Amino acid sequence: MLLTRRFQIICLALLTLLCSMNAYALRCGTDLIDEGDLKFKVLQACGEPMSREIIGYVDREHTGDRVRVMNIEEWIYKLSNDYQSLEFEGNRLVKITLIRR
Repeated sequence: MLLTRRFQIICLALLTLLCSMNAYALRCGTDLIDEGDLKFKVLQACGEPMSREIIGYVDREHTGDRVRVMNIEEWIYKLSNDYQSLEFEGNRLVKITLIRR
């Protein structure tokens, strides 16, 4: 009985760890796209998105009196029956969101 209870706790802990991992990685063919990837890698793996929009700007670096401003860009891909929204700050992928139909 005690061994079974410990086994259940271990299984629950492992399941919790697995569920806490990033579930929003994007698979394009055999490539896996994840947050932190560059636009170049996404374009090579997934091709051109069906939509590309600049949705804002962000201040990233403050060097003395200078501020580096980067675009926030959203790319939309349609994969099977769902859409994926990819958000870039400058050249880096920062967010992947599944948009269910």
